[in-house]
Amino acid sequence: MINGKIAFLFSGQGSQTRCMGQKLFENHPVFRASMEHSHAIVQQQLNRNLIDELYHSGTAVFDDILITHPAIVAVELAMYELMRALDITCDYVLGNSLGEFAAGVVAGIWTADNALEMAIEQAKSISRSNDTGVMLSIICAKEKIPEALLERHGLFLATDNFEGHFTVSGSSLHLDSFLSVLDQQKIQYVLLPVKYPFHSPLIEMGCKTFDYSLAHLGTFPDPGSCFISGLKGESLSSLPQSYFSDIARGYIDFPKAINYMEQTAGPFLYIDLGPSGTLATFVKYNLPLSSASKSIPIMTPYKREAEQLDKLSRILNLIPD
Repeated sequence: MINGKIAFLFSGQGSQTRCMGQKLFENHPVFRASMEHSHAIVQQQLNRNLIDELYHSGTAVFDDILITHPAIVAVELAMYELMRALDITCDYVLGNSLGEFAAGVVAGIWTADNALEMAIEQAKSISRSNDTGVMLSIICAKEKIPEALLERHGLFLATDNFEGHFTVSGSSLHLDSFLSVLDQQKIQYVLLPVKYPFHSPLIEMGCKTFDYSLAHLGTFPDPGSCFISGLKGESLSSLPQSYFSDIARGYIDFPKAINYMEQTAGPFLYIDLGPSGTLATFVKYNLPLSSASKSIPIMTPYKREAEQLDKLSRILNLIPD
């Protein structure tokens, strides 16, 4: 039995896959309606067909930021609408990187249309800057890669995910040399489907351009204690105007955010509403052995969303009012 609060989790760039949420799109009218609304905005802003590129474009690499950025946000907004339709609400919300766009909607910081439109504007700004690069996840490392080694290869520590698992980001110029070092040390890694160096100084030019778009929105309302900043790893009393640009260029410490939540308000049922279920795994490996918290993904690369929703319903039936 879980006697605790509910937290929604939203993931960012690198978590996307083509056909993400397809079973939900086919079988849940609320999810489909939300996606079709987002599709109309994407078509108006970009003259791109979100539905076709997600669900009817085969298995080509899905790394075009002009469609992956709005696609991730659209899918996460549709997941949030589905939770609302199922009368599942959250006590806290935590976004990771781009996932903070959807988290901001849940917290009432901005509207769903604002979130999607600003995701498009950020994608435009970053793509125009031509600051291309690479991101890769380091898996099962006994310790962090020395900073000097990263700098020598034009790379930076981008995110900490859990012990032994982190992400580096930066230039692709010396990537082959860096991967050779990892191979020699028998360190596992996965190249992410991302062509820009998020969470590194190399993304700065695109972020500065995006700052101008954010300025037109005016001051953000206070986020409230339910909003946990993935960038700062804690709740914030206010958001700077550059916040949704800062989350693209700043270092992300996911364990810090989970530790903060566990210490201040746990235990939780963490519901991962991101495209691939990665944050549910990250949470699992960040929880102390004494924690009563649990995590569950809904979307997975294996398209088992129906089974996961049934599992979530069974879990929630165990939570007393």
